Formats: sequence, C-alpha cells, structure tokens
Amino acid sequence: MATEHGPLKGSDARSSSLIDRIDAVLALVLIVLCCGLYYVTTSFPEPPLFLGDNVLPAEFPRLLLWIIGLLALTLPFEHLLEQKRHPLIRKSRAVPVGRSTWATIVVLLTILSLAPIVGMIATIFLSSLVIPVLWGERRWLGLIVYAVGFTALVTYIFAVVLRVYFEPGLFGLTIR
Repeated sequence: MATEHGPLKGSDARSSSLIDRIDAVLALVLIVLCCGLYYVTTSFPEPPLFLGDNVLPAEFPRLLLWIIGLLALTLPFEHLLEQKRHPLIRKSRAVPVGRSTWATIVVLLTILSLAPIVGMIATIFLSSLVIPVLWGERRWLGLIVYAVGFTALVTYIFAVVLRVYFEPGLFGLTIR
C-alpha cells in the first residue's frame, strides 16, 4: 500500500490495517484474564439477605471485569482513532520497561502483602505515601496532607458510605 509520500513501511503499514495485531493479542490476553477472574467470583459465598439491594460482594468485581473486557475489545481498533499518535505509540512500545516501573511493582506487592498484618487503612496510607516518594516527590508537607486526605476519603467512601469491612490488622485501625 502506498501514500502520497511513498510506500508504507514497517509499523506504518500495519497501522493502515483494520486490526492491529499486537493490540489484538493484548486484548485477547486481557479478555482471558477477565474470564478467569470472573470464574473466581462464582466461588464467592452468598451474602446474607439483610444486605438487600446493595452491591453484593461478587457483583462489584464482575462489573469491573465486564468493563475491562468491553474496553479490551476496542484495543485492536484504537489505532484507527489515533492515526496521528499511532507512530509515537509504536515507538514508545519499543522502549523496554524501566527500573522505576519494576520498583513500583515490587513496592506495591510488598505493601499489599503486608495488608493482613498492618490492616487496610494503614495499607492505603502507606501506598499513598511511599509510591510518590519512590517516584521522586519531595514536597513533604503536601505529600503528608495528600496521604492523610486520600486515606480518609477512601476510608470514608468504602467503610462508611458503602459499609465495606476493612481488616483492622495488628494496629486495630478500623471504622465502624
């Protein structure tokens, strides 16, 4: 296929097709992952009847999985909507994943593995404090205000408004 500037080469030729093969594989992986996680939600215990018409424990993750799956279906066609940015996206995908990304993954997994010990509220606080520091944030007053405010907001929304139980951990931090 050719354009007014000459024949298409490499990734430019692929961007002119209807389906982007790399994005199609990624979409397939995401959909398989969503299906597997959806299957896991089928083993969730039935909640008591007194919960009424609230969002039940299995419904919330299922809703998120449906949304992720539906959005994944659009991935192979995204290049058609992003014609101008597609070469830049391709170029950035060629760069290997940086050390800061791997460090973020390791730190988040470490913090999440501590959640049963320190409790959910402390886990939210630690995540919102440690990750920005890992990414180079050094404005300590703003960072502490953010970590406390974000933790308070998330705790209020989930523990008070939605009545989600937060594991208190060893420190006994919980909201009732």
